[in-house]
Amino acid sequence: MDFSNKAANNNIPLSDEVLEVLESQFNKVKTLHSTDLEIIAAELGVRDNDVKMWYTNRLAAWRRSQGLSDCFGQL
Repeated sequence: MDFSNKAANNNIPLSDEVLEVLESQFNKVKTLHSTDLEIIAAELGVRDNDVKMWYTNRLAAWRRSQGLSDCFGQL
């Protein structure tokens, strides 16, 4: 399944290495605290927004694969 290697807004492609780290982190933790998001982005050398958008899209795809609504758990 392709979870998009394009970042939102400016369509900056994320490298395979960055995607691998993000996928690994996602498999450990499905939701990130904003501080964790900033740390991951800084360690990977990408924008916070790129990580946030990738995580948001990946979480929505995971929820759909689990038969859940994209907005499950949101008020």
